[in-house]
Amino acid sequence: MARMRAVTFDAFGAPDVLRATELDRPEPGPDDVLVRIHAAGICHHDVLSRAGKIPGRARRILGHEIAGEIVAVGANVSATRNGERVVLYQRLFCGVCRNCLRGRHDLCRRSRVLGEEGGGGYAQFACVPARNAVRIPDALDITAAALAVCPIGTSVRAALGVAGTGPGQTVLVTGAGGGLGLHQIQVAKSVQARVLAVTSSKQKAEAVRAAGADEVIVSGDLKFSAEAWRLTQKQGADVVLDNVVTGTLRESLRACAQNATVVVLGNIAAQPVELDPGLVIMRRIRIAGSGNATFADVDTALHLLATGKVKPCIGCVLPFPKAAEGHAMLEQRAVTGRVVLQGW
Repeated sequence: MARMRAVTFDAFGAPDVLRATELDRPEPGPDDVLVRIHAAGICHHDVLSRAGKIPGRARRILGHEIAGEIVAVGANVSATRNGERVVLYQRLFCGVCRNCLRGRHDLCRRSRVLGEEGGGGYAQFACVPARNAVRIPDALDITAAALAVCPIGTSVRAALGVAGTGPGQTVLVTGAGGGLGLHQIQVAKSVQARVLAVTSSKQKAEAVRAAGADEVIVSGDLKFSAEAWRLTQKQGADVVLDNVVTGTLRESLRACAQNATVVVLGNIAAQPVELDPGLVIMRRIRIAGSGNATFADVDTALHLLATGKVKPCIGCVLPFPKAAEGHAMLEQRAVTGRVVLQGW
């Protein structure tokens, strides 16, 4: 049995539970492809999983933001796919339920995320169903493509798919200095929206502005609604993309225009939050959850990357054995943009 290097963990805990080790290399089944991993992003979802805040088991390979090259195919997969540069759709899905059949694989009730169950990205190789491997446009850098499904595809789903953001609308983004926020700004700008970006870090303000935000609100105490109200001439935001939620949802609702949409993407502290139903009713606010991209969203994300309308915001590149360092950076909010693992 061939071997490979990987980063895994035996028990939930702090970043230092992550360890580089050797494991058996997976072999593709009839409908699978084996991908040599070139780059893998570290998502906050990985951080929560490692800490035991998301249901799952230890002793697995984390990582669902994966780009690489197909190096072997199963018996039912065309051999022409060998050598293809691909990004991996992050959900394993059944393909036959009503949601899968209508293109909403992100809603498949039997789905599971790569890194939660099989195919994790913190390794030299991943084995996934061939349908999960999406070809990368020739002009696109493979490292940039690692972010196409999450965070960029996730941003497309939230800003365009759920909120329906369009020209002239005002979009408010919380946690704007993070991997999601910096790409949401660009996705919103790609459809000519105005963006108000909220960050708690003065150090991240310049990067947020460079991503295209029209206005940057630095709010260490996360009391940003009054400033958002002022910057919109007391009209409020038409769309709020809330990546933090814990400690921000109340202010997000207060910053809303009449008939606004608040899209909930994060829950940093993984705990319940308070809601003022009176405000929701009075302003006719729609609160919507959003998560993984669809395949259509991934196509849009790859197009935005290939045409330069969205530029990947990579704050730090680390070798795979230093994954624990990357997790610590995210927990301490010590990085602007994504941490990407690359090279052994």
